[in-house]
Amino acid sequence: MAMTLRLDDDRERRLRLVADEEARSMHAVVVTAIDDYLARRSAKEFGGLADEIIERHATLLARLAE
Repeated sequence: MAMTLRLDDDRERRLRLVADEEARSMHAVVVTAIDDYLARRSAKEFGGLADEIIERHATLLARLAE
């Protein structure tokens, strides 16, 4: 799927600087940023699920730890 990303002048300038510093295209930098965001979001969701399981089964986990 193709999409258009509209950036204000300052964001475009900063993105271009990063891309130039890393010798990559602006597209590659944006794709990496999206991938990083999605990975952090997934990790956060997993952490929340793990906390819920730990809380729900605290008694059982305490007995297993003995």
